[in-house]
Amino acid sequence: MNRRNPHPPVVMVVGGMDPSGGAGLCADIQTLSAMGCHAAPVITAITVQDTSAVKCYQLVEAEMIRSQMQSVLDDMTVSVVKTGMLGSREIVAAVSEVLSQRTDIQLIIDPVFSSNNSEALSEYLLSESISELLLPLASLICPNIPEAAVLARKDITATIDADECAALICSSDAKCECLITGTHAESSLVVNRYYRQGRKIKEWEWQRLEFDYHGSGCTLASAIAAGIAQGLQMEQALDKAQLFVIDSLLTGFKPGHGQHIPNRLFHDPGLNIKV
Repeated sequence: MNRRNPHPPVVMVVGGMDPSGGAGLCADIQTLSAMGCHAAPVITAITVQDTSAVKCYQLVEAEMIRSQMQSVLDDMTVSVVKTGMLGSREIVAAVSEVLSQRTDIQLIIDPVFSSNNSEALSEYLLSESISELLLPLASLICPNIPEAAVLARKDITATIDADECAALICSSDAKCECLITGTHAESSLVVNRYYRQGRKIKEWEWQRLEFDYHGSGCTLASAIAAGIAQGLQMEQALDKAQLFVIDSLLTGFKPGHGQHIPNRLFHDPGLNIKV
């Protein structure tokens, strides 16, 4: 136990189970633990995947997900909920129903529609359910550029304008803020852009690394949730989370035959690289 913080803040993570340990709830738990939080995992799906591909998945019934969430919320003080793979409108509705009764809890959305290799991890038009039912409850949504285009109902095969997508995702009177990550862009730098009510507040530029990583998006969203749970303001949480992710990528490893996995258990501030 950390004697300086004997009662770490509790973050509920709602998402899928990845047996490779690279993404999903395992990534969430490792990140939150490394950043001084206690993770309360709620399983939405069992997946068959490795570091190369997703073979198939099976969703958990919405009522079971609702019961998992409510059981923990009745027992623990949860300060933040972070969602990942939700999979169906019924699951989104169940999560929304529970959280609509708990306005004291901040919600961070990682809108998972597909894997890094574009294998589907949700039903068609799940983005509309997330926009309708979860966005009004959320503090932040953090899509990559293709996910932002889906949420904004733009053509993902065309050139995507992050600013335009952000304005469509979060209107001028929206509570929810937006971080659009540039990991999927065709550029030498990864540019992450932070928006409030559709207006860009800040952007960060990072060196694009050599390898592809399995679970980097989960790691980032959970690291943001950890910062918020520890009382940071949103921009401070975004700063801290990105530094954590960069460290985990720089020390990442390749345990299988596919993508690298972020090393979320090693954190050295001296490794941070910013351009």
